[in-house]
Amino acid sequence: MPTYETVCILHPELSETRVKDVIEGMQKTLEQSQASLLQVEEWGLRNLAYDIQKQRRGYYVRLEYDSPPQAVKDFERGLRLSEDTMRFLSVARSAPSDGQSPIPPGGLTDRSVGHPPGAHAEPRRAEGPPAPSAAATEATATEVQAAAPAEPAITAAAEAQTDAEGETNEG
Repeated sequence: MPTYETVCILHPELSETRVKDVIEGMQKTLEQSQASLLQVEEWGLRNLAYDIQKQRRGYYVRLEYDSPPQAVKDFERGLRLSEDTMRFLSVARSAPSDGQSPIPPGGLTDRSVGHPPGAHAEPRRAEGPPAPSAAATEATATEVQAAAPAEPAITAAAEAQTDAEGETNEG
């Protein structure tokens, strides 16, 4: 049987007991359709990248299971009909995960402000291009001098005009 992974975002206003009931219901639905659960992870309440159903947060749950394809369709149909589920995504995996969660133990975001750890809450000012080094400045000055056009050559017509204006040709 192929291995699948489903990540669900549950409504943030659900109580803890209701979240547990929804997760148990998902597990029972999969088991009834001949699927074998490999992992169930509760990632908890997290900030969303954008509002979903006018909500800024959601309760994330990840399920990994071996299942026939028809069982996944039935499971997704149940998630679509559930009012507790805001979004979900199911993907087929080439192999089961190694047991390590894709979310690190500390989480991806600082839950108090919604920024990645170490990020600044205030926006940073954009910096200009880096200042060139002294060697780069000297090389640039030399290149500019080499690229500058030389003094214009005096043409024969200009010489003839000068001769006609002030000097007489001896001849």
